[in-house]
Amino acid sequence: MLVKAHLAARSLARLDPAVRLYLFGGPDETASRVLRDRVVTAIGSEAERVDLNPEKIRIDPAIIADEAASISLFGGHRWVSVSVDSGNGDELVPAIENLLSATAAGNPVVVTVAGLTGKSRLTKLAEKDPQAIAVISYLADVKDVGPLAQALAEPLGLTLTADVVRAIAQASGGESGLIAREIEKLALYCDAAPDNRKRAALPDWQAIGADIDDAQLGETINATFGGLAALLPRCLAELDAVGAIDIRLVRAMMARAHLLARLRVAVDGGISARQVVASQGKAIFWKDADAVVRQLERWNARQLARAITRLHGLERDLKAPDNPGSILVQNALLQFARVAA
Repeated sequence: MLVKAHLAARSLARLDPAVRLYLFGGPDETASRVLRDRVVTAIGSEAERVDLNPEKIRIDPAIIADEAASISLFGGHRWVSVSVDSGNGDELVPAIENLLSATAAGNPVVVTVAGLTGKSRLTKLAEKDPQAIAVISYLADVKDVGPLAQALAEPLGLTLTADVVRAIAQASGGESGLIAREIEKLALYCDAAPDNRKRAALPDWQAIGADIDDAQLGETINATFGGLAALLPRCLAELDAVGAIDIRLVRAMMARAHLLARLRVAVDGGISARQVVASQGKAIFWKDADAVVRQLERWNARQLARAITRLHGLERDLKAPDNPGSILVQNALLQFARVAA
């Protein structure tokens, strides 16, 4: 059955022995992770965890059902964990069909799929089977960020003005984990606490969440993809000074990587990089045109595919709790620049 994300937390607090499959995914990866962790907590820390990777499952579609029915060597509880970092998880469908149709499956299976949607075959399969619970976590709409942000700020002793909520909504893209971290930074800046309530206004947000200057951002992206490694430390230092080495920079990098990958198809077809860029007209800012030509000449299709995969992984890492933040981003960009050089 398909359960709405805002209703799932309570129902997942206790395990239902009739449920064989717990399926989580969707655009809001932080929310999916929180719901998954509720199930894991309900299973218990003493339970044996069995990790299965998608490739192994694809080769052996019976393995999930077999592990779900197996008895732990130590006689205790066990559970099966599967994580799909990209795609909609359709490659798991045969294995999940085996799981749900098996005569016995005493161990819960917890599957997390980054690209899960309501139209995924995996979702449809879980939706119609009472032995499965599927939860898709969507990014909060701008109008929904207000209640979420205020709810997160309340236990920190913080009250947010409407201007601050709108700024956080725009900066986070509606991703709950990013919203939480921005509010935590704001609470620290305002010296808020449950016994020392503070009101955060727009100037407070602007002090810690300065906008990225487009010129600075463009220079950093061009230095990275252009292999200008000697320029990158200065570019990163300038962005770091305004707290801008974060997920916004990573998403801008992803946009450039996808653009280069799309244009590279024409270059591989025999058209010069300069002709390809010129054919895009105003779609490429004229000041960036020469830089994009240089980048197309330096990055082949395989390298771009690997860069896009790395950037998506970097975004996931930045959404994880207690991550090193800007250090992850700086390390990745320096590696990209060295590849391009």
